Amino acid sequence: RGLSAQELPGAMRVAAGCIAVVAGVEFHAHHREEWTHPLGYPMVKETYRSDAMPLAPGQVVFTDKDSFRLKFPQPYDPYAITKFHAEVTDDDNNSVPLDEVYNHHWLIFNSQGNRGVCGGYLSYIFGVGQESRNTPVVFPDGTGYVAKGSWPWFANIHLLRTEGLRVETNRSQAVKDCIECSYGPGKGCFPWQSGTFACCADGSRCPVDSPQQPVKNYYLTYTMEYTTDASAVKPVRLYVLDGSNCQIEYNIQADEANPYQVTEHSWMSPASGDIAFTVGHVHNSGVNISLLVNDEVKCTSVPTYGTEVGKPGNEKGYIVKFSSCSEGFSIKAGDTIGVRAVYYVGYDDPTGSGIPGGSHGGVMALFYLGAVEDSLRDADGNKIEKPWELEWQPAPVVV
Repeated sequence: RGLSAQELPGAMRVAAGCIAVVAGVEFHAHHREEWTHPLGYPMVKETYRSDAMPLAPGQVVFTDKDSFRLKFPQPYDPYAITKFHAEVTDDDNNSVPLDEVYNHHWLIFNSQGNRGVCGGYLSYIFGVGQESRNTPVVFPDGTGYVAKGSWPWFANIHLLRTEGLRVETNRSQAVKDCIECSYGPGKGCFPWQSGTFACCADGSRCPVDSPQQPVKNYYLTYTMEYTTDASAVKPVRLYVLDGSNCQIEYNIQADEANPYQVTEHSWMSPASGDIAFTVGHVHNSGVNISLLVNDEVKCTSVPTYGTEVGKPGNEKGYIVKFSSCSEGFSIKAGDTIGVRAVYYVGYDDPTGSGIPGGSHGGVMALFYLGAVEDSLRDADGNKIEKPWELEWQPAPVVV
C-alpha cells in the first residue's frame, strides 16, 4: 500500500535514522550572469553546487528536509525567481545519467511554504524527479515567485545509484526493484512497506554483486534566474495537488485485461483567481496526467521517454521531460479541481519505459500549479492577504 500523508513524515524520520544522514552539506555559488529582460527589468542568473554526496553502487541518499540547508540569494529583499533548474552532476561538473544515479526527487522548501493539501507535506516550492534536467520550472514572462532574502531554504534530495546491482533475472528488473523502493533483505523495511520510502531510506542499499565497489561523489547543481526588481513582476503562489488523495506515493497492480489504470481525486478550490503555469508528475509507465476544472481538462502533461543508453537528458527507458501548460486559465472559489493520472499496468508496456511492465511500486500523481497572487479572491470577492495559508479541501463526492 502507499504511505498516507500522516505516515510520510514518520517515514522521513525512519529514512533519516537508518544508517547515516547526509548532514552538513554546504552549497556554493560558482557562476553568475546579469542582463536586462526584454520587459525591462534586471535579471541575474546564479548557479550553486552542493558539497559531495558520496554513493557506493546500490546506495541511497535521502536527505532530511528540516536540516538540509540550501544557499539562495540573500542581498535582495525581496527578489523574484523566474526560472529554477536542477540536476545531478559529478566531480567534473558533468551531468550524470539516470542509468547511473536515479533522481527519484528533489524537493525545495522555505520557511513560508504553503498549506496546500495533504497536511502540508506537499508544501514544497520547487521540485521534480527524473525529468528535472529537461523540465525546469519556468514562469511566464512578467511573473515570478517572490521571496525574501532572509528566508531559509531546505531540500529533501532522494538519489539511488543503480550501478553494480545484483541481477537475479535481468538488469531491468534489478533497476525496477531498486528505483521503485521494493522490499528486499537488508533494506531496513518490512514486506508490507514495499514501494514506500521506508524501503529506500538514507544510507540503505539495493542488492549489489560486490559490496566493496568504489564510492563516487555526486552533487546537486541548481541554477536560478531572478530579478532584483520584484515590483516588475506579478507574484505567483505555488500549490501541489495530489491525484492519489494524499497517499503521495502508492502501488498499482498488474491488469492485462484493463491495462490503462486511472487514479483520480478532486479538490475544492478555496479561492478564485488566475492560473499562470501548470505541469504534472508521474513515474515510469505513466501515460499522462491531467488537471481538470469542473470536469473540463485544462492541462494534460505528457512524459517523454529517453532513447539513448547513458546519454544525460535522453536516457533510454527513463522519463526525461514533461510537457507543461502556460496558456493560463481562471478558476472560481468552490470549483472542483481534479487530478487524473493514467498508468499502463499491462506487461507489454508501450510507453517507452525501460523497466518491466505490470505492477509498479511507489508511483505518484502530482500536479504543480502557479496562481497569480494578486488575482486570488475568496468566495465573497475579498483579496486573499495570506495566500500561503489557503487550504485545499477534498471536493464533495457526488452520489
